[in-house]
Amino acid sequence: MLSKKFLKTVKDIKSLKIQGASNVRKAAVEALLEEVNEFNDSSILHFKADLFKSVKELINARPTEPELRSALRIVLHTAQSNSHSLFDLKKEVKNSLGYFEKQRNEGLRKIATYGAREIPNDAIVMTHCHSHTVMEILKEAHKQGKIERVICTESRPLFQGRKTAEELTKAGVKTTMIVDSAVSSIVKECGLFLSGADAVLSDGSVVNKIGTQNVSMLAEKFGVPHYVACGTAKFDPVTFFGFQEIIEQRAPEEVWDKKLKNFEIKNPAFDITAAKYVKALITEKGVFPPTEFAGMMYKDLQLEKHEKEFLSLISLMKK
Repeated sequence: MLSKKFLKTVKDIKSLKIQGASNVRKAAVEALLEEVNEFNDSSILHFKADLFKSVKELINARPTEPELRSALRIVLHTAQSNSHSLFDLKKEVKNSLGYFEKQRNEGLRKIATYGAREIPNDAIVMTHCHSHTVMEILKEAHKQGKIERVICTESRPLFQGRKTAEELTKAGVKTTMIVDSAVSSIVKECGLFLSGADAVLSDGSVVNKIGTQNVSMLAEKFGVPHYVACGTAKFDPVTFFGFQEIIEQRAPEEVWDKKLKNFEIKNPAFDITAAKYVKALITEKGVFPPTEFAGMMYKDLQLEKHEKEFLSLISLMKK
């Protein structure tokens, strides 16, 4: 039986009350750890069934979150352990999640360091939406005296750009906000466009907040390089096996709550920026062109060896 607190976390992720891939992953891991700690049945089979239900709820809470799925895949893998006691299995699950979180936190510090190196002196940087990883890079570059100004978009329809502006100004970074439709007039003033990523696909393409593709294509037109900041856990290995990344359709009321006849609102949460528009991905393992990054992850994850495991994850995602 899933706890009310766990289900509230799921609801908060679905409603975007918890937003940003890193925050979603962290909240999900904390919720899972609490479920593991509070499980009071003596049956390993019941524990595994409860764990499976928890994983399924979290996967469906935010379809386009490979970093979240990476954590959940570790849980599923650990649950297959041949531990002879419930105590040992619970310990293994907690240890694997703890190690995963430790790696992500250490990785974020490395990304901030590598990312700041890519930012030239006296830089005007454009960013879109809100990314915890992007914020860490910009704050580090600001400490080094490299940032002249950050230009952030509103990031409609949910205005995540306001969160970006609040965080940057609190850190002492000079910030200018523009409406999304002003990008073509302003991006030419910038030295680079820096975005986060919700997912990186098998061909190096990047899934991110709706509008990222627009900014990236306009940036390329004016000779402004697009850098994407993300941990390697954002790489989506299931796309190697034919799974099409889900572009979540959000509620039309986020755009406009008016009800009209012969009228509909389409509200996709994400779009896909082709690898050819991205100069490089800034990760904890270094800075790579998109296709080189995808090839590296294919080898690192040993996808051929673990095909069965990833196909099982795809099956769970489709249920």
